[in-house]
Amino acid sequence: MIKRHLKRVLLCMAVVLVVGCATRLAYNNLDVWLSYRFSSYVSLDSSQDSAFDRGLDRALAIHRRQELPKIHRTIDDLQADLLTPMTFSQMQEYYTVFTRLGQDSAAILADPLADLLVSLNEAQVAQLEGHLRQRFAEYDQKRAKLSQPEKLAKRAERLQDFTQDWLGSLTSRQEELLTELAGYQLEMSPVFRSLRNGYFERLKQLMENRTSPAFKAQFTQLMRDMVALNSPKYQAEIRFYLNRRFELMRRLNHTMSPQQKAFLNRKLVNLRKDVALLINQ
Repeated sequence: MIKRHLKRVLLCMAVVLVVGCATRLAYNNLDVWLSYRFSSYVSLDSSQDSAFDRGLDRALAIHRRQELPKIHRTIDDLQADLLTPMTFSQMQEYYTVFTRLGQDSAAILADPLADLLVSLNEAQVAQLEGHLRQRFAEYDQKRAKLSQPEKLAKRAERLQDFTQDWLGSLTSRQEELLTELAGYQLEMSPVFRSLRNGYFERLKQLMENRTSPAFKAQFTQLMRDMVALNSPKYQAEIRFYLNRRFELMRRLNHTMSPQQKAFLNRKLVNLRKDVALLINQ
């Protein structure tokens, strides 16, 4: 999946939203992590590496000033809305808000990445594309070896582990709901794979004209589309999947016990405090 490969580099801002008390440490070392991740796809010379580091520093300074206050306000709003059971419309609204935050973060990080891509020579471009293609093939082959029940169980386990980190524990009913969500995701696997391949083809086409003045804007739009799963060909399927997910998350929210709500609120309080400290550093 694209989330596990190229998109992973640009969506690393998700780290900030899930690492709890380690938020500040993760954020303050994000430039190092990004540079390390990219180096696993293409070998850079010292000049390219230094320029990329400087670009990342500028991008993260902009992100800290421009985007972190938005994230802080959104967490604050979410805490208030979680005091009562959430509606389908609220689930949909928060998806839209967090997707937009992700797109804006990716757009900021796309700037230094685009500059780096422009600097690559043909051999480096071939190396980058080859490594991405290899990672995609390895992932697809690994999944092809699993039966449908095994795929469902593995995906459900990941969803349950992630949710348990935020709620502290899960009831059998909540585990059932998350298994249902895993089933939705499994049904969408062919679409997600086609999206990944489509984004990769767009990237290859862009790289052929990376010296064009329009390259940076087109690359940034690609990043924004990847974050939002935008694709004219599959938009109806994506919308259907998201609506099913919103409804399931609404049901899951309504099953939360007072203890789980308190646990989640403490996590969000700590996260909001960490973001506030980052803003003021």
